[in-house]
Amino acid sequence: MRNHTLPRRSLLLGGAVLSAATLSACSSPQGVGSGDPDTPAEAGGIEGERTGKELVFYLSAGHDYQPYLDVIADFEKEHSIKVTIQTFQWGDLQQKLTADFLSGQTPDLVEEGGSWWSTRWGADGNIMALDDFIAAEEGDFLSDFVESGLALRQDGGKTYGIPLHVTMGGLVFANKDMLDAAGVAMPTTWDEFKAAAKAIQGSGVEYGCALNNDSFYGRPWYLQNGVKWDAKSEEPIGPSDKLVEALTFQKDLIYTDALAPVPVASNEYSAPRKVFTTGRAGLIITGPWDINPIMTENPDFPLTIGMPLTGPGGSGTTIAGSGLMIPAKSQNAELAWKLITALTATEVQEKVTATVGMACSRKSWAESETVRSNPNLSVVAAAREVATVPDRAFWSSMNAAKLTEAEKVMYEDVILNGADPASTVATYYSTAAPLLQG
Repeated sequence: MRNHTLPRRSLLLGGAVLSAATLSACSSPQGVGSGDPDTPAEAGGIEGERTGKELVFYLSAGHDYQPYLDVIADFEKEHSIKVTIQTFQWGDLQQKLTADFLSGQTPDLVEEGGSWWSTRWGADGNIMALDDFIAAEEGDFLSDFVESGLALRQDGGKTYGIPLHVTMGGLVFANKDMLDAAGVAMPTTWDEFKAAAKAIQGSGVEYGCALNNDSFYGRPWYLQNGVKWDAKSEEPIGPSDKLVEALTFQKDLIYTDALAPVPVASNEYSAPRKVFTTGRAGLIITGPWDINPIMTENPDFPLTIGMPLTGPGGSGTTIAGSGLMIPAKSQNAELAWKLITALTATEVQEKVTATVGMACSRKSWAESETVRSNPNLSVVAAAREVATVPDRAFWSSMNAAKLTEAEKVMYEDVILNGADPASTVATYYSTAAPLLQG
């Protein structure tokens, strides 16, 4: 097993900058690099000099967890093949794959970041539909995976990726000692969240809560107020009154009620966690990716996690995580599929969670002892069922990167700069609607 780490860049910056170029490059009916229309994605890859000798695996930086490395070491022995792992930050991975598709020299297996990658590149012919492999498995292979994780990797009746990690935003992370000192329970609604933040601050803590500078952390609030993404509407993220209400609620926590510090513009999204772990705030809204950093920094931290809040429009939050997909020009497609099945086995997922706290994709993972015996992980497991992809309607737009940037500007104007939500939403619509028509 060899492991190469290529240069890293910011996930957020890289993803935003590269999306437009990548989508543009993928506009060909046969996809970038698909110079042989007689070799469909379903054909099972191609023969090459690496076939049966070396399997190249692109993995997200930091996801080369020891349980996965153990599986790969066993896999190498069982199949007499070398697995070469290359790790990338997401933005760099997207750029590398785009170049690979253009050149026709692709890896054999890729971890994708849970957005449009598998379905969009699958429709373009660059990523293999996995249905023949799935059909050859014993039993109903897909039935043990969380539906929301599968759905975002399926399109047109085909499955282009298998969910690996299933996480979500919108979880309420609370300092239990601060909740107890303030005499409040874990909040479950917007009103309870504000009341709990006030009580925590009233007990002597500097801030009741802390919000994130990253616009994607605003989406759970939108969903909980009944906001939807509609590419055909003049209010692409709307209705407008609901979106304004969601932004106003967050703004008021900072500027009106002074319950949260003003977030600072940055490509880093860990600032609220640091405010939380240093005892300056009692509540943050985040995802399972913050569990391990918090508990690594302080194993005795009194962390307790609550489900995504219920707002005036109901409950809901955004899904995150990653999956595994096989490029159409993989030189070891069948072995790549076998490695997917090995890496996503329930016992492996349990070991990953026990090692690094990562939330995984199988339904049976929720029933494992590691998850059932941990109240916080049990909440994460339950939250997988209410997580959705809000902006799938925008995935086919050639202006996806510009739309993401417009949403980012809207959020930052309100949350970071204290701008009027109604006028900011109007500005967003005037920017986004033409982009979706283009």
